[in-house]
Order: sequence, then C-alpha cells, then structure tokens
Amino acid sequence: MIRHRSTTVALAIASALIPFAQAFAQTSSLGPSSVQWRWGSRQTHAAARSGKSTASGAPYLVTYPSKTGALRKTFSELGPALAFAKNRKDTIIFDENTGTIVYTTIQNPYEVTAQPAAGSSGASSKTSTEQPVYYKTVDQAIAAAGSHANQVVVDRLTGAIIWSNGENYEVSGPSGQASYQTYSAALSAARSMLSATVAAGSTGAVLWSAAYRVMVGGQFSQSFSTLADAKTYAHQNSSSEVIDTATGKDVWNNVPQFDVYQNGTLLKQFSTQASALQFAQTLTNVTVVQISNQKTIYSNVPAYDVEVGSQIIKSFVQEAHAIAFAKTQPGAAVIQISSNQVVWSSGGAYGVYRYLQLVRTFDALPAAVAFAKTLTDVQVIDSATQAVDYSNYPATVKSPYGDTFTVQNGMVVDHWGTKNYVLAPAPSFMKPGQTYVSNDYSHWYEVNPSGDVYVGQWVNPYQTMNLETASTLTAAQINAFFAAHASPSSVLQNSGQYFVEAQQAYGVNAQYLVAHAIIESAWGTSYFAENRNNLFGYMAYTNNPNAAATFRSVEYDINFQGWFVRNSYLNANGPFYNGANLNGMNVDYATDPYWANSIARIMSQIAPYSDAIGNQPQLPEQATRKVFQYPAGAIGQATVTATVYSAPTDATTGTPVAIGSFAKGANFSVLGDSPGWDEVKLQSGQTGFVNWNDVSLQNMLAVTGIHYGSTLAVNSVSNPTSAADTIDKLTNGTYLVLLKAPGNGWDYVADGSGKVGWVSSRYVQVIH
Repeated sequence: MIRHRSTTVALAIASALIPFAQAFAQTSSLGPSSVQWRWGSRQTHAAARSGKSTASGAPYLVTYPSKTGALRKTFSELGPALAFAKNRKDTIIFDENTGTIVYTTIQNPYEVTAQPAAGSSGASSKTSTEQPVYYKTVDQAIAAAGSHANQVVVDRLTGAIIWSNGENYEVSGPSGQASYQTYSAALSAARSMLSATVAAGSTGAVLWSAAYRVMVGGQFSQSFSTLADAKTYAHQNSSSEVIDTATGKDVWNNVPQFDVYQNGTLLKQFSTQASALQFAQTLTNVTVVQISNQKTIYSNVPAYDVEVGSQIIKSFVQEAHAIAFAKTQPGAAVIQISSNQVVWSSGGAYGVYRYLQLVRTFDALPAAVAFAKTLTDVQVIDSATQAVDYSNYPATVKSPYGDTFTVQNGMVVDHWGTKNYVLAPAPSFMKPGQTYVSNDYSHWYEVNPSGDVYVGQWVNPYQTMNLETASTLTAAQINAFFAAHASPSSVLQNSGQYFVEAQQAYGVNAQYLVAHAIIESAWGTSYFAENRNNLFGYMAYTNNPNAAATFRSVEYDINFQGWFVRNSYLNANGPFYNGANLNGMNVDYATDPYWANSIARIMSQIAPYSDAIGNQPQLPEQATRKVFQYPAGAIGQATVTATVYSAPTDATTGTPVAIGSFAKGANFSVLGDSPGWDEVKLQSGQTGFVNWNDVSLQNMLAVTGIHYGSTLAVNSVSNPTSAADTIDKLTNGTYLVLLKAPGNGWDYVADGSGKVGWVSSRYVQVIH
C-alpha cells in the first residue's frame, strides 16, 4: 500500500550533478543507522540550494564515514577538496553554493540493510550483527534484498529508501494503478504496457520506467527502461522496431526495408541498404528495391541491348558500357529494353521519331515505316535529307479547352475566348506571327494552311515550379487582384493576408494557394465557398460532391489547405507525393488531367512567370502557427495513448519535444486547433499539441446547413416566440460547446463569444 508519493529515481554512480535538496526531501525518516551520518548537513545544503550564504563560508563540504560516525571538512576551493577526498573511501563532495554533488568515491552506491521498525530512531533498530552490504547496481541490491524478509535498499548518496520487500509494488500505467507483491510480478506487468512505471510501495520511489517500446510486426510487444535491453529483445524477433516512448520516434529496427529479386522472384529481405547490396552483389540478374517507394537502388539485370540490324548481339547493365561497345560495331544501335527506345545509334538511313525524340533507326525505309505504323504520334525521317517519309501526327490539333497560343513581346500568350493570358517567356521554337495549338499543353504544333506541324515540347513553368518556395506577392497585391477580377460579393475579397499567413506558417506558395482557390471556388462564388467556407473543394468527391467539408471560416480553410497540401502532397513522405509541384499534385488531387495547367494559367494571370518568381528560396514549415480557439469548456478524450508535444511535430523549424501524455480514454481541456493538431492543457497547466487523430472531442458541435446570407439564432430560451429572444447569430462552421444534452429539438450551448443559450438541433452536428 502506498503511504506517500515521490519522484525518486534510482541514481547511477556516473551522475555528476544531483539536486541535493530534492534528494533529501525524498529521504525516509525511517532510514537505517548506516546512513544517519549524512543527515546532519541537510539544513546547510538546503540553504545553499536556496541561494542563502552558509555559516562556514567555504563552498565545498567533504563528508566521509569513520568508526566514530560521520566526519565533515570544508574547503574554499575544489582542488584541495578533491585531493583530500580521493584518498578516502566513500566520500562525497557537496558544492554548498548550488547544493549539488560534484564528486564521490562511492563505488557501490546501493546499500542493503534491515528495515527499521516503525517509530524507531534507526540505530536502536539494528544489532551489531546486522551489518549493511553494498552493491554496485540497483538490480543487484534488489535481488539480494529480496532473498530475506524486511530488507530495504538505500541510495547511499541521498539516504533515500528506493526499495523494500516489506511493502507492495505499485505499477502506474495508461489504465491506472495496480499493486503487486513481488518486484518481478510488477515488472512483468509494467513491461506489458506502452507506458508504465514501477514504484516502491514504502516510499513511492520509481524503480523502473518504460522509456522504450518494442513493436513486432507493427504490434506492441514489450516496454523497456533502457535502449540496450530493448534492442537485445528486438534482435530476437524479425520485423521489430524500438520506439522512444518520449518522442514516438523509431530509434532502431530490423523491419525489412529492401527486397532483393532475382529474375522477378523475391529472394530475401533486409533492414539496411548496406546488407541488401552486400548480398545482391554476389549474384547475377538481381535487383534491390526500396520497399517504401518501390524504387530500384541497384540492379545488375541487363537494361540495354546492342542491336545490329534486328539482331541482339550483346546486353549490358550500364548504358555507358553498351554505347562504348556499340561504337565498335558498324550499324549498331543501343536499345533501352524497358522502353524499346534507341538511346544511341551509329546512324541508320531512316529514323523513327516521336516528337523529335529518336525511337529507333532502320537501314531500309519499308522496315522503318512498318515499325512506325505500330506506334502513335511518330514520323519516319530520312537521315540524309531530313525529309518526312511517313507521319501519323494529327493533321489538325484541337486544344482540350479550345484555346490557341501566340508569342507577343517574347512571351507566350494564351487566347481563351475573349480573354488573353500572358503566361511565361516563349521557348525558342515558338515565333512571333505564328499560332500554336496543343492537345495536351505539352506538345506543340504550329498551325499552317497545309496542316498543323509539330515544333516542340514546352509546359508553363508554373506547372513544374517548386510549390514550397516563397511567393513575391504581398497581401495588398492579392487583395487588389481580387478587387479587379472577382465579384464584389466573392468570399475571397480582402482575404490576401490569410494566404500570406498560410505561406509563412506552412511553407506553401501563396500565389499557388490563390490560384487554386480561384479555380475550385469559381472566384469565391461557388455554393461550397459561400455556404461552407470551402474554397478548395476539399472532400467534394466526383461521385459525391455534397460530401464537401464545412470550415469555420475562410481564414481557417486557407490555413487548412496550406497544412494539408504541404504534408500530404509536397512532403516526400506524404501519402500523395509525386513531386513538389503542380504536375506532381495532379496525379492524385484531381481527375482532370489538365488541372495543373489550369492552376498555372491563373498563376500567370496573377503575375506572368519569370526567373525571379521561380527562383525564390524554399520555405520551412513553422513550429509556431496560428491556433484557432475553441469556445471555453471544450473537452477532448484520448483515443490512444496520446503524446503531448511542445509544438506540432510536422514542423521543419525548431525541435518539438514531448512534454507529457494522456492515457487512452483520459479527458482533458482542448483550447483550440491548428490544422492537424489540437492545443491542449496538461494537469500541470502547461499547454502543448496533440495530433488531432488521437483526440475525440466530447462536447463540441458545429453549425451546419445554414444558407449563405442566413444565420442560426442563439436564443435565451428554448422554443423562442419572438426576435427579442435572440442573443446571438451564427454562421455555418461556427463551433459550439454543448452544455446540456438535447431535448425537444433544442441544444443548450456556449458560443465563442461567451454567450450561453439555445439553438435548434436541426442545424448543428457533433464534431468527433
């Protein structure tokens, strides 16, 4: 049974600085006589800890035992104190000014002795035959003490009883506390928990604490107090990970990270790249693949064939080796096996080209034409005369959106209906006075009376620009652009500052965010923009657009989009990463294959592309972000053991650290959220951040279903009879705290302005 609680932790002899006053505060009044000699200096050191001057005036106190009891000697300098202490056994040097131990010769810091009888003074409770025994480690001392009844283990440096077999052991874990009769039983129970401590029942001193957990096959297995013990255990199991409980980070693992294939068959898996390569390089026809992204990091499988005519005469792993060999063979070509494309040719008489890129060469025209007819968008060109002998390029090219392009003042201009958009500097193959079209906004044709002629490949540079770079736009410039082009009633009006703030917080280009909002919200006039503050079509799926999310405000939605895009699409570890640009986002974000081009067009309308725009520095994701406050009284519940961090851990600035945790099922105060994270309050009063996937809001509602321009009334009474009963008006997305369970179609709530009243249950929904 626990009599009192403390935070004593078993001290290692290697510790150089120990808070002396705190250590003595944890010392039991029932300490054995063998450590009684240390207590006489308690007041002196407590005074030193508090900053008060000591009576001796000498800052270094050496205490050491003798046959007649404890002896003390003071020194004004550390050097003489060290010289004196080093020649004696079991000495301790205290710095009187700081209250810390700066040196000790104690080699066996843990003492096993008899448990004093309750109420004894210490010395009278022991006989002369009951001599203490000293041990180097706390585990050794506990093992020895456990073999006899009524034994205690004492920390000789502090005098604290850190173990007793006369009392139970208490295990504290996520689900609460439980007592055990033996240390081994308590330790076994604690190790089965994600986070737990084992404390001595007599003193509350912590004997063991879970600092690392081992996951096997993605499932929790056991907890350990040291990394060495965790790794020893994990080594015994395949697919194991050691997780630092405080940070949640993987500090060791043997989880398969690399596959080795031979002729398409998986041979073996490895947890490190070095071991995978060492194994693979002893074999032939093998490939090493990184499991996480399926990228090939090594292969000795032939990738290039050297052909003469239609015969393969040799294969190579490396392109350079293939080309070097091909140069020694008349009429040879190097073919990339995976694509069947020519990467080098000694110069056949006829070449098959797709968009001016050589596909393959042939010595005879019939063979070249026959091969070309099996492909699309190719030409057969006579190598000597450059004449086109065959082509299946389209004679007339149509743009997906019916627009055409010209060059004016060195810039590509997009002509779309009555509107003209200046995009970016023109490529060299586009000339003034000509009209150009493309069926994919990548391959370009010059319009001629005899037919459209392919001239080259080019994309709007905004499509490939890194979206993690800074925009040169100011909030005032964004507002001016909306004022000039958007409807006066658009929800985008005067929102420029929100885009700039999202860029600063999440490191996502503000010009892109503006263009994306314009495309998805019809310049801020769409139903979802006006009724749900949803500017980016979030969750408005093609097969169920009405699933579109509702946001608290336009400002919140812009912040959310910045966070969501940065962590899901632009981050190399994100679930939808295909490159940190519009083309990469287009793969998973939109079903429209020309979505990236549409966003880029609007970005050009805001400001035509230039090198100054494209070469801005890359931005970090900040640890400090705006928190959108919840109404007072919001309660969250941990759905798992939830770690509380000093800042969001997806930040690339600062070093967020774990400052606490909540056990699964625990309730706590939630102050607000910054997209992806809830700001919470610990019992200590300290605030921090929890991943919002680990939190279930218990008493939160959101206003929904109110038409644009309308509001939801908060009334002083349920079933209001007149406008005089209305004390507040709320719009879609507003958060409320539920104060009373619903009844008769009315909910009793508190809103963000501190007003308390009744709202119709029909227009609010629970936030999970």
